[in-house]
Amino acid sequence: MEKCVPEVSNNNCINVHIPDDTAFSILSKLPIKSLKRFGCVRKSWSLLFDNHYFMNMYRNNFLTKDHSYYDDSTVFIHQTFCPFDGYYDDQTFELYCVSGERFENRVKLDWPNVKLDPIDRSKEKYDSGFNIIGSGSVHGILCLHCASHKNVILWNPSTNQFKVIPHKEDIVDPREFGYDRHRDDYKVICQRDIDIEEIDGDHDVQDEEDISFNPYITVWEIYSLRSNSWRKLDIDMDHVYYMSDERLYIDGLSHGLCAGKIARQKEKESYLLSFDWGNEVFLKTYIPSDIIDGRIDYFSVWIRLVLLNGSIALILNYTDSATFHISILGELGVKESWTKIFTVGPLPCLEFPIGAGKKGDMLFRKTDGELVWFDLNTQMIEDLGVITSRFSCKIVIHKENLLTFEGTNI
Repeated sequence: MEKCVPEVSNNNCINVHIPDDTAFSILSKLPIKSLKRFGCVRKSWSLLFDNHYFMNMYRNNFLTKDHSYYDDSTVFIHQTFCPFDGYYDDQTFELYCVSGERFENRVKLDWPNVKLDPIDRSKEKYDSGFNIIGSGSVHGILCLHCASHKNVILWNPSTNQFKVIPHKEDIVDPREFGYDRHRDDYKVICQRDIDIEEIDGDHDVQDEEDISFNPYITVWEIYSLRSNSWRKLDIDMDHVYYMSDERLYIDGLSHGLCAGKIARQKEKESYLLSFDWGNEVFLKTYIPSDIIDGRIDYFSVWIRLVLLNGSIALILNYTDSATFHISILGELGVKESWTKIFTVGPLPCLEFPIGAGKKGDMLFRKTDGELVWFDLNTQMIEDLGVITSRFSCKIVIHKENLLTFEGTNI
């Protein structure tokens, strides 16, 4: 066994040699943010992500560590049904509370019984259920939205308490839902796009080349449950093109995956757009081109944003090779902190990632529509015996909260 032997140098400084096994054991338990910074201490440490032995150790520690995000949590499965000959507002939604290793215990939950304001009067009695904004409840509260109606609802499934948010003209889809810990307030933000052609010609918004990609300017509105009102969000933010419907909420911030055109170039630059609910500001974290190439063919790759054991993770599924690449964000605002830590496959039987559970379990849909658990640690696939339709479901992590908020009892 190698010993740590102090060495006395000529300048009377003592250098201690640390065996690689000991160093790897310590470093593999660090978050990516810290690990990146330690790369300047020793050259070999800057190359750790290329070291197969170290990466196996790091992946195991990453997947097995406990995270408070999952303490006392319940898994919901949210299913979407959309007829191929229908429209977006013809979608219907169902919500199930599931438990057991194979989801053998499934209970369908009733949506809040609330009268909504239909966009189309012919669908006034159309019972579609609700879409859920985000990948989990926020302190036990879910934010619901129905495409065929105007309203947004805050709902606590544990107490069956809900609040219908007052409708505001020109506000169509809620973008994010979160909690302001400084003011003890639940908030919703919406994006309203204004066509540049409708703006007075004296406004020099952008050149014609950029308008062809982005013909809108964006106004952001924010709702406060505490004041029960909407107001304009005073933020200078360009039009936001969301690449997917996934929204993550953790530690007072919401996150979505977006893309923007690089000035005077054909490719798009991808970034994580985060919203700080306490300070009401946006933050962009750009994604390196070696993770998402700006010239990528979005028809040949599935892209999913998930929370993987408490960390923001980006999953790219390349359909031609049936491989999955999973990258973790180490630090908000730092482009270089994105790190690819998993490459899975080829697994041609897996079609699309649905979401992440606990301890490295990933929920996938197979090509035949069946849901399966995939263990990132063991690389084992476990069939769940649950069949779902195409483009149809996601995992929602819910934590029970029996405290009341200002709302209406069902």
